[in-house]
Amino acid sequence: MYIHKTYTLNNENQSIKTYKSALKEISKINLRRSSKFNILAILGALRCMNEKNISKNMGIYVASEYGSITSVKTVLEQVSQDSIVMPFDFLNINSNNVSFYVSQALKSNGKNMVLTSHDLSFEKTLELALFDLELNDVDDLLIGNVDESISEIDDFNKYVSNVNENPSKDISSWIYINKEKENSIAEIKEFTQFSNLQELKELLLNIDFELISLNQYATKQIHELEINKNLILSHDNIHGSVNIISMLNSDKKSFVYLSLDKNNKGYLVKLTK
Repeated sequence: MYIHKTYTLNNENQSIKTYKSALKEISKINLRRSSKFNILAILGALRCMNEKNISKNMGIYVASEYGSITSVKTVLEQVSQDSIVMPFDFLNINSNNVSFYVSQALKSNGKNMVLTSHDLSFEKTLELALFDLELNDVDDLLIGNVDESISEIDDFNKYVSNVNENPSKDISSWIYINKEKENSIAEIKEFTQFSNLQELKELLLNIDFELISLNQYATKQIHELEINKNLILSHDNIHGSVNIISMLNSDKKSFVYLSLDKNNKGYLVKLTK
């Protein structure tokens, strides 16, 4: 499997008007009353696929940790104040339609899906997407990691997997993948799930790499694996696609990305450029 294009929007919390204005510059799609979550997703996907011909059977997969959290917060506030819930606010709670909107914006007729998970949403989505590609259910993949900043939610770190308590940002990060080697920027050499640190250690013993890149939970646990610290690069971002793309932009040619959850279950992704 080969990576051909990537794009990352990684901003401090910004208003929906900012993203709507940016979207108007590149698309005529009408999403006047849509959620910030939908706008972020479509903007990132269009920027990633800029000047790229879209196949008729491209799979679109959207991963999210929180879904349309701003809309949920708005509706909960309306309910708690015994106010009437506004129709579009209620409709925008549903984050399952975001992949449809992305497909519509890209004029893609392939399958689309959304996976929301408290931990490792991108890695779980990537697993499903690669499975579909391997079975020839789709011809190529566009995988997005999309989340709104939750910085306006009081004590938000109590509710999310942000173990280092980093600032929460607006994220729309995308990776385009197919089976064609020509003009690719990297190859996914291995994608493996593991259930504990011992399984992970055994996997690493059989892999050559220049650098090992970690998500936040892996950063907390990796000392148990006795890996050379000079080979380790830790990431503060909880979004796996952002971390992988940052590695693709580095000068390393071969690296492993490790993502763990709080139970030490996770995924190993080996990439070469």
